Amino acid sequence: MNTSQQLPPLVVENLSKRFRQGTAVIEALRGASLAVRRGEFVAVMGASGSGKSTLLHVMAGLTRPDGGRVLVGGQDLSAMRDHELTLFRRRHVGLVFQAFNLIPTLTARDNVLLPLLADGRDVMAEGDLNALLERLGLAGRAGHRPDALSGGEQQRVAIARALVCDPSIILADEPTGSLDSVTGQGICRLLEELCREQGRTIVVVTHEPAVAVWASRIVVLKDGRVLTEFPTEPSRNVHDLAARYQDVVSTSPAEVER
Repeated sequence: MNTSQQLPPLVVENLSKRFRQGTAVIEALRGASLAVRRGEFVAVMGASGSGKSTLLHVMAGLTRPDGGRVLVGGQDLSAMRDHELTLFRRRHVGLVFQAFNLIPTLTARDNVLLPLLADGRDVMAEGDLNALLERLGLAGRAGHRPDALSGGEQQRVAIARALVCDPSIILADEPTGSLDSVTGQGICRLLEELCREQGRTIVVVTHEPAVAVWASRIVVLKDGRVLTEFPTEPSRNVHDLAARYQDVVSTSPAEVER
């Protein structure tokens, strides 16, 4: 069997990333490591400044690390030139952002198809596209532009766009941050269903326990380091998760390791 087929879809090894702010050097990631199994839904939790968005950007190949490596589908992103990385990301990484990032002049249908068109690939069969839109609750909204869609519908379009190339992994950065709580929970439920029903591999970064509780595993990040990880099962209780998270982030890394 091919070695890449034996590896998890996403492997992060000892990542480090530094940024300059004037004369100061900010260590956004300090030896962060994790692995995500096929068909797993993982939430990376952390406060603002914990490094979680930097981690997602490095995992997506949007930012290059200063040290360590990221393997997606067994492929080392750091070994790729910029053009190769752009093509690989388009074909193998589905991205969902807080701000939706839809093209305002395009319909929902054309926003969904954009990755295929940018890659010079044939537009997917109409039946397959309709099935995707229907699964995401967009069957009657395909011809509408973003300004005619609700926030929840726009995020569903963004998720459909992330799925259209059948990626190895889906990475979502605070996907409910621009939505009200009810709509946000609907988006979380959709991601959990895609993982459970279709075997999608999903990583969400968030600071919200109400979002993280939908995942099967929580990874806690603080000051660029992975402090610990734990499953959400069996209770998936938001209050229990919030309490456990607070216990972890208020404990020193040395105490967590013990």
